[in-house]
Amino acid sequence: MELKKCSQCGGNLKRLRLKKAWTCPYCNALYEETENEKIDNSNYYGLNNEIFKIEGNLDKVMAKDAGAGCIRSIVHCMETFETAVQIEEYMLKKLSPSDDISMVGIREDQIQKAMPMLKDALEDGERIIVYGNKGILSKGKEYFVITDKRCIFVNKKSLKSVLHNDIDTIKIESCGNCTINSDYEKCIVNLDGNGTFQGAVIALMCLLTFESQPDREYIRII
Repeated sequence: MELKKCSQCGGNLKRLRLKKAWTCPYCNALYEETENEKIDNSNYYGLNNEIFKIEGNLDKVMAKDAGAGCIRSIVHCMETFETAVQIEEYMLKKLSPSDDISMVGIREDQIQKAMPMLKDALEDGERIIVYGNKGILSKGKEYFVITDKRCIFVNKKSLKSVLHNDIDTIKIESCGNCTINSDYEKCIVNLDGNGTFQGAVIALMCLLTFESQPDREYIRII
């Protein structure tokens, strides 16, 4: 990452990608991004290239309604909202989750039924945001959970998780499914058909990691 010096104290500046600015961690000075520092956004389909690095061909994804809906929803959330909390409020108030999706105030009983399996994977104070049932014929046995710190994937008695801060790659399929870190057992499936809710979930996860690690590496779209 390019090193820039603070004009006030001489410290190395850190890039604030979400705000498109630079900050000094030593004296808290803030510098707005200049026109020369802006990156060409072509071939990104509107995805924030301060956060994502596109390494795969998204043409086929955009050719299908669910895939295109997912990407457009990611773009909408990141252009409209400044924080992950605002995206969460949007998901609760404006979107209509399918019967397989649970959130606070929406089918919370599914979350409560999953807690015996999840409790050892959660830290004290960690908050569940989204629960999604993946199995058509195995309700409550195959599902994913998004918390404010990680994604959890359960298949019967098997549990895998990945911290949001450890997300390196996301593969978006034309059907709207999203695979994390090239592990197909860590797949957030599209449960709303058009990809809108799916895209909001991905945007939420990405903002959560950049809020906690503003200077982290790009998330690669493969």
